[in-house]
Amino acid sequence: MLPDLLHPPLRVVPLKKVEEELSALRKQGLAANHAPTALLRACTLTLVVLCDKHEDPVDLERLIAEIVESNPARVILIAQHDPNADAWLETRVSTYTARSGNPARLVGEEIAFYPRGAQYESLPSAVLALRVSGLPFVLYWRGQPDLDDVLFRALVGECDQILFDSLHFTARAERINNTIARLRGDYADVSFGDINWQRIRPWREIVAQFFDDPANVPYLNTIARVQIEFALGMNGNQSAAVLLMAWLASALGWRVVPGSYQRQDTTRTARFERFQADGQTTREIEFTISVREQEDCFPGELTAVRIETSDALPEAVFQATRRTGGFVDVRELTLNRYSERCLRLDIPHESNVIASELDAPRRDRNYHRALELLDALVAPMF
Repeated sequence: MLPDLLHPPLRVVPLKKVEEELSALRKQGLAANHAPTALLRACTLTLVVLCDKHEDPVDLERLIAEIVESNPARVILIAQHDPNADAWLETRVSTYTARSGNPARLVGEEIAFYPRGAQYESLPSAVLALRVSGLPFVLYWRGQPDLDDVLFRALVGECDQILFDSLHFTARAERINNTIARLRGDYADVSFGDINWQRIRPWREIVAQFFDDPANVPYLNTIARVQIEFALGMNGNQSAAVLLMAWLASALGWRVVPGSYQRQDTTRTARFERFQADGQTTREIEFTISVREQEDCFPGELTAVRIETSDALPEAVFQATRRTGGFVDVRELTLNRYSERCLRLDIPHESNVIASELDAPRRDRNYHRALELLDALVAPMF
């Protein structure tokens, strides 16, 4: 827990008394000595978090604390359920109180649902009844999205914003990202985001920096091959690598070569085409996504990017390789120079990404262009 926040253990309460119990906690204040004290209540949104498989709401204590510290919220956590268990719905509540300041501030109200069996079907009505009226309603789906899930179907049309984390996807990464692209079309008023898109931001910046030098700009039109590598680890997926591929291709205005996307075990290959200077002829660019393990990487993390050119100009190579300790070795080999440098890889923390998304739901044009290209690339497969 953060030192300035007080978060007592979740306690079991009857579902019909959730508001009553939260009101009692607000009045009680839960100061360090448990004496009654006045509280200022702050709330900017309702955040619904569906836990990943084998994840308990208590496992997210620090994450939620970091979120509500900057974005006070009523947080509704939902544990994964066993559909074959006897019907039961256990409800627990707690609060997050900022002890600094006078008076203290209640920045978070926490409601945790533990559904069992058929009681999962009743969750939509319970969640919607407990949302704070008049404030943004946000769904953070941490696990594998199931569009046929009764809860998802009930909430998707009610949400102002939906966040996924494709790091946790267990189905083929490109299939789920393709699904997100389709959801954007069906729910145009909902802002969709992916935490993994922000995780690859440092890699996008590194690739962009290759061409900040005016002398390197001509090589943008001569890119012939791109190789992206990632750590498989324990159940890692290709989502970050697929997103990086889609970002680069969409940012440079490349078109999908129909039917070029191929899967073989953990390897992915694709081809794109760009117009030549004459505006008539095209040239293909080959992408390969493969595994390169790095001992201190989390599953699915990017580990290398290599860009090669081939044209009238002498060939050039731009490469970034993940190293132990969170560093990246960057190498450039062009007609004019060869350079090496080492950078610190500053991957955004999950809570920082979520907080920034909540502060200003960014309909990131780069992200959505990448999704549209990804949809065109993989749609024929599904």
